[in-house]
Amino acid sequence: MSIVAISQTLGSLGDEIGRELARTLSWEFADREIIAQAAQRFGEGVLELEHVTEEKPSLWDRFTDTKRRYLTYVEAIIFEMAARDNVILSGRGATIFLRKVRHALRVRITAPERVRAYRVEHQQEVSSEAAVHRVRQNDRERAANVKFLYNVDWDDPLLYDLVLNTERLDAKEGARLLHHALQNERVQPTPESRAELKDLGLTAHAKAALLAHPTTRPLHLSLGCKNGRLSIGGMVEREELKKAVEEIAGKIPGITGVESEIVVLATRRTVAGI
Repeated sequence: MSIVAISQTLGSLGDEIGRELARTLSWEFADREIIAQAAQRFGEGVLELEHVTEEKPSLWDRFTDTKRRYLTYVEAIIFEMAARDNVILSGRGATIFLRKVRHALRVRITAPERVRAYRVEHQQEVSSEAAVHRVRQNDRERAANVKFLYNVDWDDPLLYDLVLNTERLDAKEGARLLHHALQNERVQPTPESRAELKDLGLTAHAKAALLAHPTTRPLHLSLGCKNGRLSIGGMVEREELKKAVEEIAGKIPGITGVESEIVVLATRRTVAGI
């Protein structure tokens, strides 16, 4: 079948619709599982990865690369799950990461603020004022996070294939609409789209592996993959760094070869007294 990636606002029934669709189709549904697998795979804390994908960036985040490194780990897991097909990925930037995957259906699920606040009020058993505050705060934080990480407007409808307003829908009706959208030929996988997804996933895993290793983490490299062959470009100061990059990348399952265009910078020699 295909892949569904969901972006949702608080109180919009996004997860409920995703889970109902997964139940109907006997597909996998992944939300927090994405974070759990990324944390386990790359040896990071679940709370730290949750902060990356959900919370407004702090001043410290804006001056360090840690948040983007964590995001790369999440990206690698999203592509790994997407490659299994028949999966619904909720949040965690999946709609943005999978924008180049032709057979992925990217869905935005939302509703008017008053509707979402009413749902939050009853689901979380809080006052109406507290519910409105939570909805607005969540909207602000997620919009700021998406802007910081991807430089896109979270509410831009052109980021998605389908925008679903759940003001007059329940989870079953929303799932039915998504099920109907999945019948579209455009979101059916082809050998070409599967190959493209595989290459994107291998690139993401290579980036994550290099960032996870202390030796190669500080390096600024460009990576791409075509038919399983990984190309790497950039500059390093020592030959052993070049070899470390090639060795780490070459061990990633699925990569059939590494084409290294890494340049080793010439070491300057100084003469005493000059």
